[in-house]
Amino acid sequence: MAGLTAAGVLQARGWSVVLLDKGRSAGGRLATRRISESIFDHGAQFFTVRSERFRQAVSEWEEAQVVRPWFVESGHTRYCAAGGMNSLAKHLARVCDVRTLTRVSGIERDGAQWLVSTDFGGIFRTDAILLTAPAQQTLALLSPCVDQLPPEILAALKRIAFEPCFALMVLLNGRSQVPAPGYVRPDAGPVEWLADNTQKGISSGTAALTIHARADFTSKYLEASPAEVTRLLTGAASTYWEGPVLAAQLHRWMFSKPLAVDEQPCLFSRMPGLLAIAGDAFGAPRVEGAFLSGLAAAEKIAGA
Repeated sequence: MAGLTAAGVLQARGWSVVLLDKGRSAGGRLATRRISESIFDHGAQFFTVRSERFRQAVSEWEEAQVVRPWFVESGHTRYCAAGGMNSLAKHLARVCDVRTLTRVSGIERDGAQWLVSTDFGGIFRTDAILLTAPAQQTLALLSPCVDQLPPEILAALKRIAFEPCFALMVLLNGRSQVPAPGYVRPDAGPVEWLADNTQKGISSGTAALTIHARADFTSKYLEASPAEVTRLLTGAASTYWEGPVLAAQLHRWMFSKPLAVDEQPCLFSRMPGLLAIAGDAFGAPRVEGAFLSGLAAAEKIAGA
């Protein structure tokens, strides 16, 4: 969300932007997966709106029928993307030059410019870079020039840590017992929450549940086999469905949620060679925080 937001703003202001993503599709934790004919959101399930700037963007997405309200809780509407959360990322990416399946291997300085190397041997020379990977990965990418980074940026990145999270997608041959509107948070046990993608309206037919594990459970079983983790989570969550499990897929989010958020909406330096760092670990967490962080980073670059 942070990178896509910034790319759209910068392109609108006349910058030439290339967005590099190691995944099959841009979006990060705006992630959607298909198992058989069923569709699962297995990263962020929804987002809320607290700022006027984000409200403007969400209104535009609603008008384009990309997002819609799902349910209201604690006075805040939970919005989801109509075709799965990744469809929102695809909507934002439609005007961007996105290079997927492109893993950045390192970033170096060359005078007032940056050299960005990829695993395929390609090198991008650029006047500015914006990094939206988790802090640990950003530090690794900048390792060739880490001694040249401003101390305050280096210190801020080192302070940031993330919780890991297992996401289990379960396809059922039976009915879901997840209460309406299709989202529940158990009071205890290894399961943080369950979401019913069928009730949510992004999947049809057979019940399709997404289960996110608590951080302490994930940390304990981080190196366990997928079969063992799947067995433990399905056992803990089985009261929420009837019938056997037809299929299950496990995903491990190593950087699921920031443990602490830097008070700045982004990090920025003119170095020379403009450097911005953004994401949901800056300013405010969640999808809205990533949006506002990307917006702030784009404003910094455009105004430099």
